[in-house]
Amino acid sequence: MSDLVNHPSHYEEQSIKLEPIDFCERLPFCEGNAIKYCFRAGHKEGASELLDLKKARWYLKRRKSDGALEMQDNDVTSFQTLASFFKYSNGILHDFVVDLENCSCFDGDFWTILERAIDKRIEFLETDKAIYDQTIGSKE
Repeated sequence: MSDLVNHPSHYEEQSIKLEPIDFCERLPFCEGNAIKYCFRAGHKEGASELLDLKKARWYLKRRKSDGALEMQDNDVTSFQTLASFFKYSNGILHDFVVDLENCSCFDGDFWTILERAIDKRIEFLETDKAIYDQTIGSKE
């Protein structure tokens, strides 16, 4: 039986030594929540990947709202270190890191690049085939 409070299975199934809380607690609230929703997207029972990614995008947009404190978006080394943990996960964060590592340059701030990756995945999930697979199940 899964311990839903201390070690939720939808995070542990990704076979990483760190749970999102281990580093999200060190981030500002909106950025931490965006990362949390990326981790659980497609892995938490009863929550759709699409909904979780829309929540992640909402938090990323919210961090730039009037009065929000901003993190140092130009600290490339810190963000690449943070991203290095994501390659051990499954789903959007893993794909994001692979894309980030395959870039010849860091062409923007970390959060903007993550938001683009989330938007790309949401666009895919909103296609007819993806909606069918999530609601009915793939026939393959």
